[in-house]
Parts: sequence; C-alpha cells; structure tokens
Amino acid sequence: MKSELIKEYLNPIRIIAKTDNVKNAECLLTNKNTQVYFKEKAFLSCVGKGYIILDFGKELRGGARILSYYIEGQKTLLTARLRFGESVGETCAELGEKNATNDHSVRDMPIYIPDLSDQEWGNTGFRFLRIDFLDNDKEYRLTNVYAVSTYRDEKFIGEFSCSDERVNEIYETARYTLFVNMQENLWEGIKRDRLVWIGDMQPEVLAITDLFGSHPLAEKAIEESVEKNPLPCWFGNIPTYSAWLIQIVSDYYEKTGNEAFFKKYIPYIHGVLNQLDGVVDESGNIDYSRIPVDARNGFFLDWPSSGTCDAKEGNRAVFIVAIRSFLKGCKEAGITPDPLCEKVLDKLTKAAEKDVNLKQIVALSYLAGRTDKNAAAEKLTKGGAKGLSTFMSYFILKALAECSGVDKAVEIMKDYYGGMLDRGATSFWEDFNVEWLEGSGRIDEITPEGLKDLHGDHGAYCYKGFRHSLCHGWSCGPVQFLTEKVLGIEVLSAGCRKIAINPDLGNLGYAKGKFPTPYGVVEINAEKQNGKTVVSISSPKGIEIVSENGNITEY
Repeated sequence: MKSELIKEYLNPIRIIAKTDNVKNAECLLTNKNTQVYFKEKAFLSCVGKGYIILDFGKELRGGARILSYYIEGQKTLLTARLRFGESVGETCAELGEKNATNDHSVRDMPIYIPDLSDQEWGNTGFRFLRIDFLDNDKEYRLTNVYAVSTYRDEKFIGEFSCSDERVNEIYETARYTLFVNMQENLWEGIKRDRLVWIGDMQPEVLAITDLFGSHPLAEKAIEESVEKNPLPCWFGNIPTYSAWLIQIVSDYYEKTGNEAFFKKYIPYIHGVLNQLDGVVDESGNIDYSRIPVDARNGFFLDWPSSGTCDAKEGNRAVFIVAIRSFLKGCKEAGITPDPLCEKVLDKLTKAAEKDVNLKQIVALSYLAGRTDKNAAAEKLTKGGAKGLSTFMSYFILKALAECSGVDKAVEIMKDYYGGMLDRGATSFWEDFNVEWLEGSGRIDEITPEGLKDLHGDHGAYCYKGFRHSLCHGWSCGPVQFLTEKVLGIEVLSAGCRKIAINPDLGNLGYAKGKFPTPYGVVEINAEKQNGKTVVSISSPKGIEIVSENGNITEY
C-alpha cells in the first residue's frame, strides 16, 4: 500500500516553559537542517534532569522528529520521556491524572536518544510537546525538534469569507478541524476515537460536500461501515446512528448526483426501516426492546442529551428528518421506495414528548415539523450560547436562523465557537459548554494558580478531563451553516442540477464564497449597497440557478 498522505516537518513557534539547565533552546525555533553533522554550533543542551515544553502553533496529527548531536565520550543511550498534548496541561499530567490516557493513540511514552541520531516517535493528535530529560548525570544535545504533520494532499474548493473576521476565523477553524480528521480514513478524532462512526460522520460528510463535492474518503467510510455492520443491527448499538446513515446517503446523493451510490444502499436502508417498524407501535411510541436487535445504547442522540427524557423526541425527530430526505432522494432517482417508509413516518408523527427544552432536541423537532416556530425561537435563544452541542451545532444554528433570523444565529455561533478560540483553540472540540470558561485558564499556557484547567477540569461522560478530544470532526457545523444560511445555497435537484441562491447577510456588510458541484464551481458575491443586498452569481453551464435578487452569469 502507498500512503495518500503528505508528511511535513514543522519547527516549534515558541517555548512555553523549561528548566534553567536547558540552554540555547531558542535554536529549535529557527534551525531548519534535517541532517546532523559532527560540527554543529546551534543545539539545545541540558545537563542532568530537566524539561522543555514546545508549542507548534496549531493542532496536528502526527508525532515528533528529534535530531541529537554528538557528545564525545558519552556512548550510552540517553533516556527521555515525550508527552504530546492538545493542551499545555495535558503535557504536564501523569497518566491517570485528570483522566490523562493513552487511549487509541500513545501520547505519553519513554524513549531512548542515541547520539548523532534522527528518529521519529508518536502518532497522535497534539499541538504541544513536553520532553523530559531523565538521566541525572548526562548531557543531552538536540539540534532540532520537529512536529511531524500528516495530511491529505488536496485543496479546498468550497470557500466562505465575509466582513466579520471572527466569523471568518470560525469558518476556517471548522474547516481545518474536519480536514485534519480526513486521514487514511474519515476519523472522529485524531487523538482519541480514531474510528469511523457512521453517526459522527453526518456533519463531516455534509461539510465535505460543501468543501470538495464528491469525495472518495466519504464514500469509502460509508461503504466500509455498512460492510462491517450487516443487518440486523443498529450502528454501534445506537439506533439514531442508523438514522444518520439514511440521512448521509440521501444528502450525499443530493449534493453529488451519484445515483449508483444512492441505489447501492437502498436495500440496507429498507432493512433499517424494517427494524424501525418493529420498534415503533401504532401510537408512535418507540421501544427498542420490541425486537431482538442490540440497542444497549438506547435513545442516545449526543452526549449532552444522553440519558435525558428529551432524547426520545430527538430519536423520533432524527428518523422523521432522515426518512423524508430518503423519500426525496427516491423521487428524484425515479425509485419506488418501500411502503414501510410512509408507514413508519406516519406512526412516528403520532406521538410527541412534552416540554422538550434541550436545544439540539428542540432544533431537530422544529426541523421535523413537530415544534412551533415561535416556541422553538424562544427555547433556542434562551441563555444565548449556553446549551449548544458541537455535534449538533449545524441543526441548532440552522433552526435558529429560520426561527430567529440569521443575525441571532451568527451571534450565538460567535459566542459559542469564539469561546474556544479565545482560550487558544486552533481546532474545535468534542464538546464545549460556555459555562466552562468561568474561572478557567487557556489551553495554550500553564494554568495560573487559582484558575481551573479548561481541559483537565471539565468534560463529562466518556470525555472527562484530558481524555476529552480537542479536535473532533463532528464539530465542523459552521461550514454547512454559513454555506447554507448566509450564502443562501439550497440544492433543489439531485446533483445540483437546480440550485436556489438567496444570501442572507443580516448585519454583515458582505459575504462571498464558492460552492463545488458536479458541473463546476458556483461563485457567489453578496454585498450591501444603499440598504439593499446586491448579489452576483457565476455558474457553470448545466445548472439552473434560482435567485430572488441575483445577477447570474453563466460561464
């Protein structure tokens, strides 16, 4: 096999901390040589035990490359310890301390350093690296310490920018978070859970189609997920993840027009619907124990709603939204769907949970047509950015825009995702609660006395403390939201044969972007002029563009 990935070596951009016996460490910031020689003038020196913490500037997937210099008369292997961290605090924690782990990827390891050596260690997700020098009576000499970064050799097609730099920063960070999780496979996280979770892929695949159009990595992840999970089953023993499969396949067909891909999964989707029919009674109530298929994770939707009474409505709404998307795809592909679709849909709409308040559930319920617009607006805006979910952010922001306007949705997005950026994030997290910010420090510095460690002292469920992933692909929701609701792109016909483009700038002075289609790239430029939004659209031939206020040019 040949790797599809590029390998890049990056110098650290700053030294966060070191012991006094670590001398000339600044040379690591500028040394560019990738070969060590007998005669070296610039090198780090540490006599005896000590440490250094390096910052490589952004979240990366990879490891460390260390070049060591010759020490005459010192022939023994030197012992050291590497601790990679997504935060500075994580690099300083002992295994088990605040849930620091080596789960899924080893990020805390002992190593040996010989002289005149060039070696690489580690394969994890990190931004920071701590090197501990462990021998008491030896001298360490390092000419270079590089971060090893691996990524796919491809460029984004989809673009977005606007007059608000904070919005641009959120878009770029969301895009990068997705991209760094696009490795040999479409991962959930680069440090932890390096897995292909079909449910977690839903926001990732949506963003991929907005940034690249069709993509073999997305198709591979879907294909292998289905192969590894033959029916009867719920993906990961989570019924909603099987609903997300239906949604992913339908959305992917809508954006790419790959009819053969869509048709390939219809039998599997019909099998999922048959299971769903077995667990939904005539009154619309769901009981997963009604059939002998493992659903041990029950009504799971996302971690923040896990175990709540709202989760039942979330399950019902996810299936409703997914089935409707599937029916739309079948109609466009000229396929007669299994009558189970309408039967299950009819049953699901008969029941509803009362007094649903969690924002991700309210948003899904609204998008499923089950919650009144005014009621949804009141609940979604209550508390501002409190109660958002990274996994479900696209649905929450989309519902917010429809119920309370794009201005309110953008404002809440800036408060939520901006909260991570303001504390040093260069990628978006597995989960985040704005209330964690109170009394907490930054992730890119040693936490001052009297403040909580934002990484180590927060988190819940399976991601407590330092086990929490700070680069999770499912948090890329702003990509889809800004493309769909600010640029105003709505695909009306599978394969982008017909697209509605109606930008909604809200308080923005301008917004512009590019959108990939099977026919080529659509370019949109929307700008406020004399109180009106003037829209210019360039579209490749073969696409019908519908716009209320756009000047359309074909090329």
